[in-house]
Amino acid sequence: MNIAEFNAAGKRLKELLILRFSPIALRVLREGDVFPEKCVRPSQCGIGALAMCQAFSKVRREKAHLVMLKEDHWCLWPLVSYGMIAEELIDPEELGTKLFVRDPQQGVDYFKSAYPRLDNGARPPVIGFAIAPLEECTFAPDLISVYCRPAQIRTFQMAAKFQSGKMLDLLLDPVDSCVHSTIPVLNGKDYNITFPDPGEYERALAGEDEVIFTLRAEKLAEILGGVEFLSNAGFGYAELRMDMKAEFSRPQFYNDTYEKWGLPTGKTWGE
Repeated sequence: MNIAEFNAAGKRLKELLILRFSPIALRVLREGDVFPEKCVRPSQCGIGALAMCQAFSKVRREKAHLVMLKEDHWCLWPLVSYGMIAEELIDPEELGTKLFVRDPQQGVDYFKSAYPRLDNGARPPVIGFAIAPLEECTFAPDLISVYCRPAQIRTFQMAAKFQSGKMLDLLLDPVDSCVHSTIPVLNGKDYNITFPDPGEYERALAGEDEVIFTLRAEKLAEILGGVEFLSNAGFGYAELRMDMKAEFSRPQFYNDTYEKWGLPTGKTWGE
């Protein structure tokens, strides 16, 4: 997809899912990369240093276009996970005890072995990332992050399952939502679901009814196609309607199956 196609897909997702906020486009920046057009650093344009979740909030709520280098971060966890701090400066014995795990050693072991870290491979070192509303971004993103209601997440899940034939494989952590939502996807996972953590709730205006759906940029056309299919079939977020009735009309295959099982049949859709 080119940038114009990414922009169009962002607008279409907002329409189909009636999203309150813009999907967020994120691109990892490495040494030698040029900052995307329109993107500014919050620490240098009068905003001040931000937590990553606050930067995301500025993008989705205010349509900000930002570049976040290490000096722009007011929260240490993305600096660790994105590799913006030299490994020898990171103290696992200290940070591993700050992950809300009762046994300090278990926390340290988890931090050392399983805490989300960007797999940068042989590519140039990471210096930060650019973020912007998907429908307005001036760069091709690496991932898209969408803040949704649970019912909108359900549509995303149905679209992913429709296209892949697979259930989403999830690991849900109640803290550090900034890195748990993004790093697994940057490392190759197609889709991810994350709950905003306490800090994101307190300091980045994440609502109690919001959940984060994140996808690799390469999967955007596929997921949009699945959402379009569900919408056309009457199963999209905007098309579903509450209507609680006993012995409601059902698809024909329900009646066919019930007849085989010796159970009562009823009206089919459209009758």
